[in-house]
Parts: sequence; structure tokens; C-alpha cells
Amino acid sequence: MILLSPYLLLFLLLLPALWWLVRAIPPHPRQQRFPSLILLRRLSPVRQDAARTPLWLLLLRMVALALLVLAFARPLHLPGQDQQTPQKLVLILDDDWAATPHWDDRRKNALALGEATLRSGGRVTLLLNTPEADGHMPRPFQPGDRTALQQFLAGLSPHTWPGDRQTLARQLQALAPDLHGATVIALSNGLAQPGDEALRAALQPARRTEDVRWPRCDLIRLSIRQESQLTAQAETLPDCPEQTRRLLGMTLEKDGHFAVQADTPLPTGTWRTLPDPDHFDAFSLPSVSGPAGMVLLPGRTDQHRVGLLHINGDDAPLTGSGFYLTRALQAVIPYQEGTVDSLLPRHPDIIIATDGTLSDAGLSDILGWVRKGGILIRFAGPELARQSQQTMKDDDAALLPVPLLSGMRQLGGPMSWGSPQKLAPFPADTPFAGLTIPEDATVSRQLLAQPTDDLSRHVWATLTDGTPLVTARQEGGGLIVFFHITPTADWSSLPLSGLFPQMMERLITRTPIMQTKTGTNHTTSDALAPWRVLTLDKTLVPPSPAIRPLPSTTEQPVDALHQAGFYGGAAQHHPLNLADHQPPMADEAALGPIRAAGQATPEQPLWPPLMLLALGLILLDLYLSLGRAGLFRMARNATLSLGAGLLIVTQLQAATTGQPASAPQAPVPPAALAIRLAHIQTGNADTDEAVQQGLEGLTHFLNQRSTTHLDSPVGVVPGQDDLAFYPLLYWPVIPGTHLDPAGKTALAHYLQHNGMILIDEMGAGSAMDGTDGQATRTALRQAMEGLPIPPLARLTDQHTLSHTFYLLHDFPGRIAGQPVYVARQGNNDDSETVSPVIIGNADWAHAWAIDQNGEHPFAVIPDGENQRTLAYRFGFNTIIYALTGNYKNDQRHYPEMLKRLRNGDDDSPDDADESEAP
Repeated sequence: MILLSPYLLLFLLLLPALWWLVRAIPPHPRQQRFPSLILLRRLSPVRQDAARTPLWLLLLRMVALALLVLAFARPLHLPGQDQQTPQKLVLILDDDWAATPHWDDRRKNALALGEATLRSGGRVTLLLNTPEADGHMPRPFQPGDRTALQQFLAGLSPHTWPGDRQTLARQLQALAPDLHGATVIALSNGLAQPGDEALRAALQPARRTEDVRWPRCDLIRLSIRQESQLTAQAETLPDCPEQTRRLLGMTLEKDGHFAVQADTPLPTGTWRTLPDPDHFDAFSLPSVSGPAGMVLLPGRTDQHRVGLLHINGDDAPLTGSGFYLTRALQAVIPYQEGTVDSLLPRHPDIIIATDGTLSDAGLSDILGWVRKGGILIRFAGPELARQSQQTMKDDDAALLPVPLLSGMRQLGGPMSWGSPQKLAPFPADTPFAGLTIPEDATVSRQLLAQPTDDLSRHVWATLTDGTPLVTARQEGGGLIVFFHITPTADWSSLPLSGLFPQMMERLITRTPIMQTKTGTNHTTSDALAPWRVLTLDKTLVPPSPAIRPLPSTTEQPVDALHQAGFYGGAAQHHPLNLADHQPPMADEAALGPIRAAGQATPEQPLWPPLMLLALGLILLDLYLSLGRAGLFRMARNATLSLGAGLLIVTQLQAATTGQPASAPQAPVPPAALAIRLAHIQTGNADTDEAVQQGLEGLTHFLNQRSTTHLDSPVGVVPGQDDLAFYPLLYWPVIPGTHLDPAGKTALAHYLQHNGMILIDEMGAGSAMDGTDGQATRTALRQAMEGLPIPPLARLTDQHTLSHTFYLLHDFPGRIAGQPVYVARQGNNDDSETVSPVIIGNADWAHAWAIDQNGEHPFAVIPDGENQRTLAYRFGFNTIIYALTGNYKNDQRHYPEMLKRLRNGDDDSPDDADESEAP
């Protein structure tokens, strides 16, 4: 034991003085009150006052003071040291997968060795032999004190990949001047690795090199090999005695966890045939941690590369054509999104296309890809519903498995007399065979197939009335699969059920790839993207961005950038195991004299328990002194009185307020307390002021003519202000308009959560603007890049926006005759969705603007105040449309309803549309 502050022991010389002081000053006499003088007469006249402190109390105080002084001297217990402590110490700590056994002992030994050198005033350099997850080697660490070394070692954990002795040797060569006269101690894993000779050469300048080793036979690595059968071995270092370990057969669940299915013994050092390897995804040794104790098996399905064609706006929550589809695919396989031009060069096996994503320009390319072995999965929708088989182009008709009837069949609802149909059981010879059909999965709309002689050969799924739901046909070397419904919930409830992702999984994992040898075979440059990697506790986790794809044409061993795990996706688990492409395990040649590592005990500070013991004795002395003076009872009574008072005050406060006191609430944003319009600030003072005046005028107009009450509008900056409170954003676009990434992210989130934006080019290119408008249109395109803007169509008087409140046939602002665009709707789609964007060039803000006196500061051209009134009415309709959506959409059914009423009891009009037949 040593003392870090021995000079503080001089305070022990004060103990005699304390003895004299305590003896010289007797304790205060106790006072005792008597109720009556009669008792005084009965008291003994002998006077017995305490003359000095009792000996036991004096000794208690002396011991407490001595312990306190000793604690401040900071005594330290040192473990036994076999050799002299070096003044220059270089520690090499193996932290790769082979260092996992006895890892805590390795850190304790490193801490004990480093503490001894630091305590003697020496210098410690710590090097690690394993790269980090990003592939870079950690830099040498030189702690300044014991605490820094302890914190650094506490933050270390072994990696799941091998070390890099070559890079470690280069680090030591860079430290060559510091190695002269230094002692190097390697806390080795004992496993031979590439670069051992380079490491030994780099340590030549050291004064002394020692090697600390742990029991070599505790190192085990599970490996497999494929010959006539799949065999496994629990590999150990040579000449290790045989041990019997448990081997678990495991399957991979959908949530990424492994489930144990079999348990069998496996002796170490011998190859044993695996039990039914086709039924398992992995084998594991539970007594061995990390990838060394687990081997992953190849997936039991073929690898399918899936591409998803998409258009802007199809991922809108709940309503987008790709919303449910992408969530179904995420549970099955990684996929790539893009257009025809961006997906085909990646050689996908399967392409999924929703309605409207196959443009005329890409039809021939998709058809050629299918004929070379690709699988195309299509969905119906309004675009296909309004096309007839006669007007379809040849390529478009060839990309359908069966000819379609024009129009759409509607089941249930106010426009038909039928009811939604359920799904019939799947035929046994289809990929969907055996799937359980939920009772609530119904179809209310579908595209009908033309009755042909061979229609039944192409049907994979039907409704209970026998009409096709899914059809398929081979086209050349490929396959075309067609769903006669949309992948959204407006035509059926199938996308809402658990059956939909199961059907997509069957199509992807059980539909054969029919590529020809000269077709779309993967090139030699293909690589398998990482899907899941193994951790030390044998769980699969998503890979970090630094992990690189696995080359499919070379034998890549496990390293920091290619960690053990599954590559290629969920449809096929292509495994990379720790033992793959590795030589048999062998002993590492010693770098110097071998020191057997025991249970190292770092230095133990003794002052914390001494300090606690001293404080305990002082508190005991205080307690006894209060008791002898009669103050303990008074202190106890005062404590009880104080506690009772606090309890009474608390109860009174609770009774008065009705609830306990709580922390102050955060202030509520003003925009959350009332409905307001907002405009996106452009940074141009004149434009922002005019737009603010315009929204003030529109708010005043709306408040006067409806029960809706809007507060004053505000200007916002996307990415800085919370947009969720505003039902409508007015976005004036002028030359130089731009959005930073944070602003685009905020606007995209706003649109995806049912926000609405009115985009105004402020009359760019008109006679009042005086320019060609090209700068404004360029700024608009750049600002809208990356936003989920759906396909647009020109606003007509048939759209809900034109009759939300006022009936409008034109939509002028300060300038008349400018077109207005909204989200495109299918002609046969009765469930018109709410357009998230409205784009125009009419400069509505200047037409709505009012100044402080209520006057209109800007003129409108060419119709003056009549045109201004129409502009106000368009703004009125826009606000009601943003607040209530398409509730006025049912007006389109009024003519048909009146027609049926005129027909009386005739429920089967001769001129009924075939597409509306039940």
C-alpha cells in the first residue's frame, strides 16, 4: 500500500492537542425541570456534575479524526508486481473476434499494467490491432492519467471481424523513435494472422517484448463446408482436447430474429453432417459469442431484383398509388424505385408498375425486357379504365395478360345495385395457393377481362362471382401479371388486409425467373448489397452506411467493410461467415517471453471506504452528544412538527387548486389557437408585403361572407417554422426563389400529411410583367425538385374547386386568362381526391390586397372590379376546398340520380353503362 498524499499525515500530530482540549473543557451540565418544590426536598444533597468527557467518547472522536486524516492522505492498495515497472510502456491490445474470450480479463490486465507505469511517472501508449467499422485503424492512445486510461478501456468492445496486423506494424514503425528503450507488452489472442512477421519486425527497436496469453483452447470458431453433404466443425487450435458443445439449428423470422428449431451435440475438432440443412437458416454454438459461434446458410429462395416504377405523388399517405404497395414490399425484399430509363440498366428481375407509370415512351423498352425474361407486375386504375382495347397501342396491349373491357365495373355504392365481392379460394396451381383469405377483403371496383376461349388458363385469382382478380401470361421468355384492381384502398379493401403483402411475397419469391442465357443475366460487375450483419450477441441488425457490397465473383473474406451477415436482400439470404475463405486456425508465434495472464487486480483506492467510516463515526458522536445533552428529544419533536406542518400545507394547497403543483407548461404556439392562412416568404420586401396584404383582404372577405373566422395571416419560412398549423400555404414564386434542403423536407412533409399549397407565378411573362417569364419558370422548377408533386391537369369548371361555394367558369386574379393546374384525376374515377397543389400565374395576391384604409392599392386587368370579385370568389372556394376537401364532389351524381327517379320503378334502364353493371 502507498499514500498518494503522505504529507497530510502530519495532521495526526494534532491528536494530543485534541486530547488535551477535550479533557480541559468538560461538557455542559444537563438541566432538568421539576414540577414541584416538594421534590427538591427529597433530592439527595450530593452534587454529581460531570467533570470531564467519558473515555469511550474521547476514543471515538480520536479514531474518527485519525481516519479522516488517513483518508485525505489517499492510501492506495497495489497488486503484487512480478517485475520492475517500465517507464516507457507500449501496450498492444487485440480487440478482434478472437479476443472475445476473456475480454474483461484483457481489459483488467491492460489497466493494471498501464496504471503501474502512470503511477511511477512513466508514459503509456496503447495500440489496437483491429480497424473500426469504417475501415480506418484507430490511432495510438496516450493517456495522461489513470482515469483517462480507465475510461478509454471501458469504452472498448471486441469487433466481429479479424484484426489487421499489417496496418498495426506500420503504426509501430511510425513510433520507432518512441520504441527505443520501451517495454512492449502484447495482450494477444494467440491466433496466427497475416502480418505477424511484419509485426515482429516492427517491434525490433523495443528494449523488451512480452506476450500475455490466455488459455488457447478456449478459442472456438464454427465453420461449414459443402461437399456431398453440408458439414460443420467447431474448430479449435491444434492439439486441443475434444469438447462437446451444443449446436442449435435456427430459422430466421420475419422480424430478423432467430428461432431455435433443433438441438444436437457437436464435438470440437471433427466434421459432422448437419441435420436437415434445407430446413434451417443458421446454426449456432450458444457457448461461443459473436460470428465465431454462428454460421449462416444460403437463402431458400432465388434472388429476385425488384424495381418499382413511380410517379410524383404516388407515395402520399393513405391515398397515393404506391403507399400500401411500398409497405408490402418492405416486409418482403429490398427494392429500387425509379423510372423505366433508370431501372432497366440495373437489370431487375421483377418490375412493378402502378396505373399511369408506363408512359408511351417506355412501352417498347419494357416489352423487350419482358420478352428477354423479366417479370412485369401491373395494377389497374383510372388510366386503363378509360382506354378501350381497340384504341390501345400494340405495345400497351401486349403488356396485358388478357384483353380488357372498356370502362370500370362498380360493385356497391349509390351508382350500382350490386354489393362488393369477396375473394374466391386460390387455385392450387398458382403462387397464391394455400393463402388464407380474410373475411373482410372485398372488391368494389375492377376492370373486367374480355371473355375468350383461353381466359381460364391465365386466371390466378378470382372473385366469388368468377370474374378475374389476377391474371398472368407468358410473353416471350418473361411473364406478365396483372391485378384487375388498384393497389390502393379506393377499389378494394385488399391492400388494407394482411393478405396483400403475402400475395406480393408469393409473387416475388415463388414466381420463377425465366431469363434466357443471352438475356438480362447479371454482369460480372454485379455486387450484393448488405442486408443484415451479425453482432456480438448473434442478432441481425441493419448495416452501417460504411459497409460495402459483397462482390459476387470473388472470394471476399470477412473484414471491417464486409462484415459477417446476409447480403443480397431478404428474398435470398446470401451469407458471409467468419470462417469463409479463411485458412485453418493456427497458433501465433510468441513475440517474446510468454506471461500467463491471471485474474489481474488493478490498484484499489482505499480512501473512499476510510472517508465513509470517518463520517459514520462523526455522525455517531453527534448523535450520542445530543442524547447526553437532552437535545435529541427536542430535535425529534421539532422534526415531527416540521413534517406535520409541511403535510398540512401540502393538503391545503391541493384542496385549494384541485390538483398538485406541476411544472410550467410550454407556451402554446399562436397558430395552434386559431385558423390562419400563411404565405412563404420570398425575401423580397415588396412581394412579401403585397402578399401579406392580399391574404389580409381574402381573410376579411371570407369572414364577412361565411361563419368561418380566420385570424390574421402570417409569413413563414419552411424548415424554420412549423407548417402543420396552416391549412393553406400561398407560395409566390419570383426569379431567384429557392429552398434549402431543410425547407424542401418541411414542404414535402407538409404535402404528405394533407397540406395544400397555392403556387402563384405572380403574372410572370404577362403584359404587366414585362419579361418572358423564363427566369420565374426556371426558379419554379428548381424549387419543386424533390417535392411530391403529383401529375397535373388544367383546372376546369367540372372540378370540385370550381363549385365548392361559388360556381366559377374562370379563375382570374390581377391578370385574366391565365391557366390554373391541379392534380390530375381519372375520367372514370368517381372518388376525386383532393389536390395538394394548385399552380397558376394569375397574381391573385395583388387582386385580393387591401391597405390599412381598406382600399385596394393594385388595379386588376382588364375587367376591373368585376374581375376582382371573381378573384375573391376563387380565393373563397380555395379556402373552403382546403378546409373541407371534396365534399361537393357528389354533385356530379345529381343528373344520374334525377334520371333514375324519373324512371320510377324501373331498376334496369336500357341505356345503363355496362361498366356499372353489378
